Amino acid sequence: MSGWSGRSTPALRNVLIVHYHFLPVHNVAVKRLVGYAKSLPCFGWRAHILTRDWHGIEEADASWGLSWEPHLERDAGCVIHRAPDPRSAAGRPRVRRVRPPPRKPARATRVSAYRDRLAGKFRRLGRIFFGPYPDEFVGWVRPAVAAGLRVARDNRIDAIMSYCPPETNHLVARRLALRLDVPWVPFFGDLDGFLDAPLPRYSLEGALRRKWHRWCLAPAAACAGISPSMASYLARTYRKRTELIHTGFDPHDFPESRGPIPARPRFVVSHIGSVYPGDQRPEIFFDGLDLLLARRPEIASRIEVRFVGSKCDDGLHAMLAGRPAARVCAVEPKVDSATAIGLVRDSDALLAFTCTHHRDRHGTLSYPTKIFEAFGARRPVLAVPADGDWVDELLTRTAGGVSARDAADVAAVLAEWFLAWSRDGRVPYQGRSDEIADFSRDRQVERLGQLLDSVCRR
Repeated sequence: MSGWSGRSTPALRNVLIVHYHFLPVHNVAVKRLVGYAKSLPCFGWRAHILTRDWHGIEEADASWGLSWEPHLERDAGCVIHRAPDPRSAAGRPRVRRVRPPPRKPARATRVSAYRDRLAGKFRRLGRIFFGPYPDEFVGWVRPAVAAGLRVARDNRIDAIMSYCPPETNHLVARRLALRLDVPWVPFFGDLDGFLDAPLPRYSLEGALRRKWHRWCLAPAAACAGISPSMASYLARTYRKRTELIHTGFDPHDFPESRGPIPARPRFVVSHIGSVYPGDQRPEIFFDGLDLLLARRPEIASRIEVRFVGSKCDDGLHAMLAGRPAARVCAVEPKVDSATAIGLVRDSDALLAFTCTHHRDRHGTLSYPTKIFEAFGARRPVLAVPADGDWVDELLTRTAGGVSARDAADVAAVLAEWFLAWSRDGRVPYQGRSDEIADFSRDRQVERLGQLLDSVCRR
C-alpha cells in the first residue's frame, strides 16, 4: 500500500474551542481560529468548535466586524457544534449599538458633572449585579454548556480552549472544564474586560470586576496571549503560565509571483481592516500625507491611499475633510476575506495603525495583526505611530517595514517609497525570510499544540 511505513498513526486528541462568533460569520478572530483548526491535526490535535447557531440569521453584527461567508465552512478543517442563542425566539442577534454620550449644557457645573459620573457608576454596578455580565452574550452560557456536554458524550475531549473577546466564551469554557475535569486554556486575542487599567484601584466597581476576573480564570491550566506585554500581564496578574502565540500568516494566501511586474499609473498604499480612532492615531498619517503633498504637489495624481473595511468610514471622512490628503485617499466598505487578501497582494505598500491605550503602563498589549499579512505578501509595512516596544522590535527584527514617530517620519518614508516605485516599478522589500518564517501560521499552531500537550501531561 502506498505510503505504508509499518507504523500506526497516533490517534488525534480532541480540543474543544469555544467562540461565540464562528462560521458562517467571519472576522479577524474567526479567521485566526479557522487557521489554527486547519493546522492543528499536523500537531496531534483535532479541533471541535463550539459556537452559536448562526444559520438562518439574515444580518451580522457590524460592531464586531462580521461578514457572512458561508462558503468558508466547506474548507474549515474542523467539526462545528452549534448552540442556540436564547435571546430572541427568531434566533437573531441583537446588534450592539454604540449610544452617543448625552449632550451636556455648555456650562456644566461641578455638581452636575459629579452627578453624571455618579450615575454612570451606579449604571455599571447595576450591570454587574443585575444586568448582562460580563457582556451581552451571557445568555448563551447555559445552552452552550449543555451543547458542550453533548459533544463530550460523543467525543473524548482532552482539552478546552476559549477565545476572548467576548468574555462569555471564557465563562462557558470554565464551566465545561470543571464539569468534564479537563484542562482549559483561555486564549486572549484582546484583554478586553480582563484589563485592570481602566478600573480605579480602590473603587467598588474595580474590586468587583477584578474579583470576577480572578474567579473566572482560577481553574485555567495555562493562558495564551498575542504579544510579549500581554503574556507578561496575564502571568503577573493571574499567576498563570502564559505562552506567546501570534496570529501568523498562511503562506498559501500569498503565492510568490514569478512574472514581470505589471505597470500601473499609481503608487498604492492600503490599510485593509478596522481602524479605532482614539486608541489608534490615523490623524498622524494624514498629517504626514498632507506634508508630503505640500512638498511634492505633483505626485497627487500618482499616489492612492485606500482604507477598506475601517468600520469607521464616517469618522475617517470627517478627519480628511478639508485636508490635501483627501485628494488621494479612498474610504471603501468592508469586503470578504478572499477579496481582502487580493487587495493586500495588489498593494505596493501597506499601512498599520498601532494601539496607544495603556501603552505607558503596560507596554504593547495589542497590535495590528495585519502586519503578518504584510510579511506573507512580502510588502513593506508602515506602522503609525512607533510604539517603542514590540511593534518596533518586530519590524526591526524582520526588516519587514518601518515605524513612524510623527508626521515628518510618515512624509519621509512615503517620499522614499514613492521615489523607488517611480524609478523601479516597485518598492524594494528587504524582509528577512528566516525571521519572517517564524511567524507563519504553522509555526504558531505548533506552539499551540505544544501548549495543549503540556497541560494534558499534568
